[in-house]
Amino acid sequence: MRQSSHPLDRPLPPDVAAGESAFIQFYQKYAVFSLPWAWRRTLVFGSLGVLAGISFGASHGLMVRSVPEALTVSLVSSLANVTLVGAGPLLAAVFRHAGWPQRIERACIVAAVICGMALGTLSEELAASFHNRLMDEHGVGDMSEALALTDAHAIVRRGLDISRSLFILFVASGGLGLWAYFSEAKRWAEHWRRIEIEKLSSQKAEADLRLTVLQAQVEPHFLFNTLASVRSLVTTDPQRASQTIDALAQHLRATLPKLRAATGATQSTLGEQFAICASYLELMQVRLGERLQADIRLPPELRDVPFPPFLLISLVENAIKHGVEPKPGVTRVALAARVVVAGERKQLEVQVEDDGAGLKLGMGEGTGLANIRAQLLTRFASAASLELSERGAGGVLARLVLPMETASA
Repeated sequence: MRQSSHPLDRPLPPDVAAGESAFIQFYQKYAVFSLPWAWRRTLVFGSLGVLAGISFGASHGLMVRSVPEALTVSLVSSLANVTLVGAGPLLAAVFRHAGWPQRIERACIVAAVICGMALGTLSEELAASFHNRLMDEHGVGDMSEALALTDAHAIVRRGLDISRSLFILFVASGGLGLWAYFSEAKRWAEHWRRIEIEKLSSQKAEADLRLTVLQAQVEPHFLFNTLASVRSLVTTDPQRASQTIDALAQHLRATLPKLRAATGATQSTLGEQFAICASYLELMQVRLGERLQADIRLPPELRDVPFPPFLLISLVENAIKHGVEPKPGVTRVALAARVVVAGERKQLEVQVEDDGAGLKLGMGEGTGLANIRAQLLTRFASAASLELSERGAGGVLARLVLPMETASA
């Protein structure tokens, strides 16, 4: 809900409201110069004005020893004080609720405050005139002393008195609310900026948690597939099974610390991920023998480029499982990376290519590929992609494209 759609009769969010203390929040939790703000403010300060009027009427009644005059003066003074504090804000509220264009609304609200000052002055003058007339009837003249403007000191004193009176009129008529009114749009903008930051922080925390879960699926998936292949060798080729177990232990010693460190991490480097894949391919060459040939090409300038963990190992494992193992004879698996330019943007393209058995129905729906797509969606939304295509000479090309990020220093 934006500022323009926030109902004026509903409280503002705490960071948008102008009031801070509990007493002021009684009315300042509403939009400045809205009807709830105006009548609540009038109630707060009007109550003080009524108390002042009653006190003034009581002092008058004690002086002239007349209860009816005390009640009358109290009533007149209280009405004058309520007019002083309520006329401007209530008139401004009428303009704010009119739904006029902002420029016209602002001009009318400023005019309403000025009119409130004028009405407040008029009501105070009428109340003072009424009191002076009563005092005249009791033989007591105007007790105020008029200053003769005969010297500079008198002129300065009169100017200070007028300035003080105007300031009191300005404050009492809601003039201080003008600052809060004109700055309300800025407070709304800061409010929505905070909301967006909190939303982004929440989305990032949720994405990090999701990535941790997705990454945690890769390691056991890789291990289970490897152990299953060793199990099949135990009965067919025990010697190779033993060599494969030794190679697996060596591979895990070299790569498991990196895998553990990457779990839950947002970034690794392309060089680290290529090293993990190279170690895995060496393990598979021990198990498969001459049936597997590996070709790894990583330009030196791309080794330190940030790259999400666990993506490449899943693609390489997919190539072994669906490309190399089902095909008799020698099969080649190649890893390569390069920078491609799309318009004004640089993108990183990583390819995992094999000349194995080729695409089969449902091949792109496995756990590893689903995990990769989920990670790409969480990290990059639509800015990254994974494509599987069949090579013309047989086999599969997996093409991973994601935004190019600058290597950290």
